[in-house]
Order: sequence, then C-alpha cells, then structure tokens
Amino acid sequence: MDLHDSPTSRAIQAAARQAQRARRAETVRLRQRAALLELLAQTMAELHISMAELNAARRALASSPAAAAATDDYLDKTRD
Repeated sequence: MDLHDSPTSRAIQAAARQAQRARRAETVRLRQRAALLELLAQTMAELHISMAELNAARRALASSPAAAAATDDYLDKTRD
C-alpha cells in the first residue's frame, strides 16, 4: 500500500484543503467588507448622512431583540 493512500495521509490532505478553503473564504470576506465600507462612505457623503444619523439608526436597529442577539453573536466572534 502506498503511503500517500493511507487514511492518515488522506486526512492530512483533506485538512490542508479545508484550511486553504477557509483562508480563501476569509480573503473574500475581507474584500467584501472593504467594498461595503467604501460604498457606505460614498453613500453617506452623497446623501449627506451624518455620523449622528448613522449612530441613531444603529441604536434603533439594535433596540430590536433580533438585532441585539445578532450583534451579541457578532461581538462574541470578534472578541480576542
């Protein structure tokens, strides 16, 4: 039996492929986040939306139970 065909070898190769997919997905996510942030800044400038208005809208959104739960989940994932 070839060592490259062993279950351990296949598991290592599968783990390496999964890690590579995860790295690619994170790169895509970061690019999408940057593009969204740029679009948000452009839109705010074009429509004269102040940071005070944005923060008020965020507070209103956060006051809903579903939004609060989503925010908590996000913060839990991003904390060091």
